[in-house]
Amino acid sequence: MKRYIDILGLSVVCFTILGGVTASAQECGDTACDATTPSFSFSGGDSCSDWFTQPYMLGDLGGARSGLAESGILYNASLTNFYQGVTSGGNQREFENGGKLDQFFIFEGAKLGLNEGFTTILHAETRYGQDVIQEATPLAPVNTNLLYPSLNNETAITGLMFQQALSEEWALAFGKFNTLDLWNMLYPQTGRGVTGFMNTSMLLPISVARTVPLSMLGAGVLRMNGKQIQGALMVYDSNNSPTTSGFEDLFDNGANVLGAWRFFTEFGGLPGSQLIGGTWASGHYSSLDRLNWAFIPGQGITAGQESGSWSLIYIAEQKLWVDPCNPERNVGILSQWGLADEDTSPYRWIGNVGLQAQGMIRGRENDSLGIGYFYSGLSGTFKSILRRVDVDNLQGGEVYYNATITPWFHLTADLQVVEPSVRFNDPAVVFALRAQFLL
Repeated sequence: MKRYIDILGLSVVCFTILGGVTASAQECGDTACDATTPSFSFSGGDSCSDWFTQPYMLGDLGGARSGLAESGILYNASLTNFYQGVTSGGNQREFENGGKLDQFFIFEGAKLGLNEGFTTILHAETRYGQDVIQEATPLAPVNTNLLYPSLNNETAITGLMFQQALSEEWALAFGKFNTLDLWNMLYPQTGRGVTGFMNTSMLLPISVARTVPLSMLGAGVLRMNGKQIQGALMVYDSNNSPTTSGFEDLFDNGANVLGAWRFFTEFGGLPGSQLIGGTWASGHYSSLDRLNWAFIPGQGITAGQESGSWSLIYIAEQKLWVDPCNPERNVGILSQWGLADEDTSPYRWIGNVGLQAQGMIRGRENDSLGIGYFYSGLSGTFKSILRRVDVDNLQGGEVYYNATITPWFHLTADLQVVEPSVRFNDPAVVFALRAQFLL
């Protein structure tokens, strides 16, 4: 089950899998390359005694971390603080400070005396402070991670996923799914908003917002290809339940279905993939078409109901360069495209493209950077109901640099420029400093 742990990007105890990578000219054959050794190298449990080179800020927690791991319970936590503000344009110029404590518990069934191949992943999130999501611009949240568990400060279990491997290729998954975690399993370079891009329009195909809640109960089957998910078929509840169990209103508004398949490719000897997927919802949703609205005495104007909703997505990723001596140094591109039901979704179509690189500066092999652009075409029905405020399509760009100060401390500078959907607002320029501590 190490496959699932690797996909989630969760580090295990430092003396087990954080071994340094050293490449030599002989190991790389005759290929001309820059043989480099990562800035941080760990081998053996004693390496964790050095506070500035250990992988976790709190070390082995007095032996508790490694002790739990031997028993089949893996614990990882990170604290991410955001200082973010609107420097010009947007709805309001303001800087705010807020953050998130993410805690992951992974329970390995075999070591706990349960089924071989059974794994449970629990994700608990604590949100604190303030954000500028609403101050920047609507329909393109500038801080995806702070959407969880909600826009209020609270603690909740947003993910509790149970997995049973049926073979090397197939697995069953059920429980409470955290959408951001699932997306990070598919595309680890997206980073859940704590290491990569921060704007939701760059991080996710935002056109699925109507049919894919932030957190929901469901079940599905996964097709694995080595350490990567190749396909998935899931059935889940349409209600968003990041702060509740989800059982109180389970399937009271129908069920949603998600299907996706990824074709792995190789161009010029470099890996890539093409994903095609779609979602369908059977529930009832408020119609954006004013022809379905009605005036009811005592209640005023009420929106009509549309039965069902859908979305389609296409995702392409491709490595453009990989250091033959150290594959952790690479440049890759990820592009996401989506189409949605314009009668129920504010987005008719969306597209983005992001270029991300790792270890491009000599001596800074653990640093990463990214630059991207997105465009969101709003549905005509949505524009018509807000025609008095002159709503139009929105677009924007984002650039970030993530510096690894120590293995457990990462500092990111992030800049976003978003042309808002409300035309009388000037483009929002949003700057952020993001500090992540691996506890």
